[in-house]
Amino acid sequence: MEIRSLRSDLQEKAIKELNEDPKRIPEMFKHIMEWLRKQPHLNISKDDQLMIAFFRGCKWSLQNVKAKLDYFYSIQGLIPEFFENRDPFSPEIQNVLKARVIFPFPKVEKYVGPVIVMYNLKNIDGIASPLTVTMKLFFMTLDILMKEDDDFVISGVTILADHDQCPSSYYLQFNPTAIKNYITCLQHAYPIRVKNFIALNALTAFETIFDVCAKPFLSMKLRERIFVFNTANSKKFLSQFPQFLLPREYGGTNGTMADAADEWARKVENYREWFLEDAKYGCNETLRIGKIQPFDNGVGVDGTFRKLDID
Repeated sequence: MEIRSLRSDLQEKAIKELNEDPKRIPEMFKHIMEWLRKQPHLNISKDDQLMIAFFRGCKWSLQNVKAKLDYFYSIQGLIPEFFENRDPFSPEIQNVLKARVIFPFPKVEKYVGPVIVMYNLKNIDGIASPLTVTMKLFFMTLDILMKEDDDFVISGVTILADHDQCPSSYYLQFNPTAIKNYITCLQHAYPIRVKNFIALNALTAFETIFDVCAKPFLSMKLRERIFVFNTANSKKFLSQFPQFLLPREYGGTNGTMADAADEWARKVENYREWFLEDAKYGCNETLRIGKIQPFDNGVGVDGTFRKLDID
C-alpha cells in the first residue's frame, strides 16, 4: 500500500474520532479489494490514498465503505453535468477558475481542524460560469483534497459561501434539479465530514430558495450545521471567527483570497492528467449483480425558479 504517514496529532484524532486502528489497515484493504473483485459493475481507481479517504470518511465500517464506494461511482453516471468533461483547461472551467470562485484557504501551521473551502460569488458571471459548472469545479476540488489533504479527510470541511455582490439573476439557476443533485453528492456520495456550511451576505431570495428547495433534502445533522447570515449578521459572525484562519479581505491574517484562488487554479490545472484518467472509471449498470443502490427519487427531477420574484 502507498499511503502517507499521518502527523502524530492527526493520527491521534483519526484513532479517537474515526475508529482507526493502524495495525488493521492492511487487513481492511485486503477485504475491500476482494469485495471489489466480485463487483463486475464497478470500475474504480485503485489509488490507495484515495481509498483510505473512504475508510476514514466511513469511520472504518466495511459495510459503509462498500455502500459509499458503490454510491460514489454509480451516481457519477446519473449526474453527468457534475462529472463529465472535467478538463481543467476547458473554456467553461477556465472561466470559473479565472473568476476566483472556488478555492480552499491556505493551510495554517499547527492548526488541527476543518479545511475551509471558499465559494466566492462576488465575481460570478451566470452566463460565462453557469451554476452547474461551478458545482463541477467544487467537486473537482473535493477530489483533490481527498487525495492529498489529510486534514481535510480527518478533520472535515467548512464550506464558506459569500453572496456579496452576487448578481440576483444568478439565483434563477438555483433550480430543484441542481440543488437536489448537489446535496445528494455532498451528503451521500462523498466520504467527507461536512462540519459547517456558512452562507454570508445572503439575499432574501437565497434564504427562500434554501428553505424551500434545499432544507427538505438535508439530514437533521447537516441542517444543524448550516447557517445563513444576512450582511449585518455576517460582519458579526466574521468578527468572532478565528482571525488566523481568515484572509485579509475578512479582517484576518491568512493571506489574501486572490492569492489563494490563483494558487488553487494552478493546482487544479496540474491535476489535468489525473482528471482525464479518472474519466475512465465508473459504473456499468448492465453488469450489476443484484439491485441498484436506492438513490433518492429527486435525482434528476425537472424544475425551475424562473418565476421567482427576486428583489
